[in-house]
Amino acid sequence: MKRISVLAAMACLAACDKSGFNYDNIIDDGGSLQYSLLDSLQVQMRTVQLDSIRTSGTGTGLVGSYADPLFGKFTSSSSFRLGLPSETDPGLKAIYDSVELVLQPDGHYYGDTLPLQRFQVYQLSRPLVLPKDYDAFYSHQQFPVNDQPLADVTQRIRPTSGNKVHLRMNQQFGLELFEKIRSKSDDIKNEEYWRDYFKGLTIRGVDNSAAFRLLMNDTAVVMRIHYHIVKETVEEKTIDFHMNLSELQFNSYSYDRSGTPIAGLTPGADGIMGETTGNRTFIQPLTGAVTRIDFPSIAALKELGRYGRIMQAELVIKPDNGTIKNYPVPPRLTLTLADKKNVVTQGDTISNAAGVQYGNLVTDKLYPENNQYSWDLTEYCRAMMAADEYNYRGLLLAAPFSEFHTQLNRLVVGDGGSKQYRAQLKIYYLLYE
Repeated sequence: MKRISVLAAMACLAACDKSGFNYDNIIDDGGSLQYSLLDSLQVQMRTVQLDSIRTSGTGTGLVGSYADPLFGKFTSSSSFRLGLPSETDPGLKAIYDSVELVLQPDGHYYGDTLPLQRFQVYQLSRPLVLPKDYDAFYSHQQFPVNDQPLADVTQRIRPTSGNKVHLRMNQQFGLELFEKIRSKSDDIKNEEYWRDYFKGLTIRGVDNSAAFRLLMNDTAVVMRIHYHIVKETVEEKTIDFHMNLSELQFNSYSYDRSGTPIAGLTPGADGIMGETTGNRTFIQPLTGAVTRIDFPSIAALKELGRYGRIMQAELVIKPDNGTIKNYPVPPRLTLTLADKKNVVTQGDTISNAAGVQYGNLVTDKLYPENNQYSWDLTEYCRAMMAADEYNYRGLLLAAPFSEFHTQLNRLVVGDGGSKQYRAQLKIYYLLYE
């Protein structure tokens, strides 16, 4: 198999124009057929900023903040509703003790978990309902909260231990709520009255060193009132307010990329070219940073339609190993078709009808610089050879959809001009000499 450049391929094929040539039925008559590898096509890569990310109804909350030297300062909060408890009659002899918010980390986190972490819990000042003409909440949205927090707790979190997080809340707030339950106040008469009185909660981190992912469902999130009754012995009891309407729970994100290689990244089609960021591009879908890939010279290959056929095309992307210390590399990435405005489009040239293809990470423990993701772009390259400016599609490189809205995984990859981690499009074609 020969490895040749685009120009060399053109020159060679220009000298062997055979009318009626059919690659599907041709028989090799002693060496006239030969595979060649074309691997010098330009791979143009840029980091682009997507619009706000849908974050409601994922079943997960992301809370906290941390500083990343390459992606900047990230801060996240989570808002949710609580439903009425089933137990609403503690009795006249009941004595209030305390109230707390109980949360369950699911093990996913980003940053340094060793230092103490500070969390604040606020009551919403407006009921948590979808705005008009919205069918979901997005990462840029925030609900107004009361001035004073219901909880302000500093403690150490062990996200992989399986232990729950207990945030002690304001005593006066808890006592007031307990008395409403005992007196059967109208504020807890039904869910509608309850929503008007207790509009929801927001939990946020304050100058943390890590962001933590929490389970968000009716069993994992509980606001718990503790009380006791004195009889012959002391009976300790609780009243639980469980999270409800999980489709309304959502996460709000903010980031500050000042001082990072992508400090100037703003929404739009242009993005930041890899050649201006050290021949690297950046991927962190949760903050909207993804990589766009284009092949500007692919149209020149349409001349091969008369003389040869693309038998296989493979895209290889390599992580920049110098950027992954303390930051796990995603086990897989996706490629999707995208128009000139970076809007994901449907198509059947990326392996399936949904227009998505997964690339799994292949690792080389002996030579880590060979770690890579790869995708089959055979049908894509065949289609783009004949594309015009209206139906041309680039590619977006990002995390799988199932992880897009809930994980902070990030990655830096080499672009087509990188020396050590060069991205390559390898095209294998059948050449008739």
